[in-house]
Amino acid sequence: MNETSIDIQLVLVTGVSGAGNSTALKILEDSGWVVVDNLPLALIDPLIAMEVETAGRKLAIGLDARTSGFDIDPVKRLVENVRGRLGNAVRLVFLTASAQDLSRRYNATRRQHPLAPHLDLADAIDHDAKRMQAVAALADISIDTTGLAPADLRRQLLIALEIESNSPIPAKLQSFSYRHGVPESADIVLDMRFAHNPHWTEGLRMQTGMDDDIDSFLKVDEAVQTVIEHFKAMLVPMLARMSAEGRAQISIAFGCTGGRHRSVWAAEHIRQWLIENGHSASIIHRELHSQS
Repeated sequence: MNETSIDIQLVLVTGVSGAGNSTALKILEDSGWVVVDNLPLALIDPLIAMEVETAGRKLAIGLDARTSGFDIDPVKRLVENVRGRLGNAVRLVFLTASAQDLSRRYNATRRQHPLAPHLDLADAIDHDAKRMQAVAALADISIDTTGLAPADLRRQLLIALEIESNSPIPAKLQSFSYRHGVPESADIVLDMRFAHNPHWTEGLRMQTGMDDDIDSFLKVDEAVQTVIEHFKAMLVPMLARMSAEGRAQISIAFGCTGGRHRSVWAAEHIRQWLIENGHSASIIHRELHSQS
């Protein structure tokens, strides 16, 4: 991350309704910014003073037709005011899209355009585009989201703001027993019941997958080592793509019969490997935790 990106403290996200303002705010939230959307216009200046100027936080604020008090002149005054106080630490991001694409998005989601109670969809989109021209002229960054996938919007936005966009995706790991069900939050589940079970080996039953004797037991199981190495090889391109596309987190679960030996060992092993490769990784052993 360079010096310019560190200096940016406030991002105002606006644009025509349906162009991706909420998506842009979510991207910034995933990148560590404090995000506020749909706050009344009169409360935005005090919020900036408190969060940015006093607390020194990075703040992103959404402004659009839903914003109470939203009008061109007050928005212009707000932008000019905060630029006068914060200078180069402010960026106004304006998102737009073609009328055809906006119409398709509203029809696909069946959501109502903010101006639609008084106008049909085509007229609402046209009126919104015309009234936002004055705000568009103030923008530091303009992005046309026509045909853009969320990953492409993320890439363009973070590049424009000079924010580092390829930090390794965080991982949440857990072990579990199939007797008590598969964790619903898991993105990937690896079944470790194929491995030799330490439960049936004298002296190992009361130990856990965090103990050295279990580690030694499973490391001589050739099937285990083959599967774990293939699992790592599978994760490498997956995690790289997820990191590049801005996934907030990946959850990986490892299961076995009792949730005490094989699943615990695998979760600990993969966690250590992830940390060595630059990922942050938290871990919980569901069944061990329930027994403590």
